[in-house]
Amino acid sequence: MLVLAGTVPIDGMPLTQGECRYEKKKLTIGEYALEGKYVTLGTAAMASSASVTCQTLGVEPPHLVTYGDTGMGDGTIKILDYLTRELPNISPSVLTLHYLLPTKEPFVRLSETVEKMNPRPFFIADAGALLNAKAIGLAKKFDLFTPDPGELSFIADADAAHPAYVQHFIFKVDDVEIARLGSEAYRHGNAPRYLLVKGAVDHIFVEGEVSGVVKEPLIPALEAIGGTGDTITGIVSALIYSGMDPAEASLKAAQINRYMGELVRPTPATRIAQLIPYIAEAVKKVL
Repeated sequence: MLVLAGTVPIDGMPLTQGECRYEKKKLTIGEYALEGKYVTLGTAAMASSASVTCQTLGVEPPHLVTYGDTGMGDGTIKILDYLTRELPNISPSVLTLHYLLPTKEPFVRLSETVEKMNPRPFFIADAGALLNAKAIGLAKKFDLFTPDPGELSFIADADAAHPAYVQHFIFKVDDVEIARLGSEAYRHGNAPRYLLVKGAVDHIFVEGEVSGVVKEPLIPALEAIGGTGDTITGIVSALIYSGMDPAEASLKAAQINRYMGELVRPTPATRIAQLIPYIAEAVKKVL
């Protein structure tokens, strides 16, 4: 089973979990349905892209655990507590954490639960979960991070406790800097074995060394569209769940995300909702 977890910014949405399936403008989670703009907000965009990828690959749909949290943090605690309690029963082969607010003890308890599982799930973090894992020293408990260059700058900085305090000027991180920062992050123990760095040029790291880069097709407008980082995390989660080697899955996910853009021919005004339906065709093209 592929389990995805993260909050969505919907006031009043209770803890919701279950098999998730994407249809155009609709994401169902068990018997709960997200529609319209809510389908493509953060965690929902990741789940939608993972669902499309799983459908295309012919594997079981992902299982989503989510909660409506508008910034108070209660959703993060409820999700982490639920996973800590239920993971041994659910027994996923891949677990991906996404939009979660900073917290320590519940995050530590979940990591300890994952570590004790046999078989242990492949453990992925993006967005808030990634930042939190680095801040409290748990990066090595994970198998894959999917940072953008700014997040990479944070995990590469051994002394920064918050992304606002990185020593690097993150707005001008070029390809040479990405290679150096990925190595630094791994050397300081702030990165897992695999990194998929999402940017104008995507970089895949294995144990601190660049194992691949993806430059084509070059779709500059994708950089300005919110949610394209979320889709690549959903895609790579599904590919690894299907049995693909993590380094190869990272490379293919980066290519799929770019072909998704090529198929749409987006402008900076294009919304992620217009891109997600094209993931299926992009998966077929790459694989």
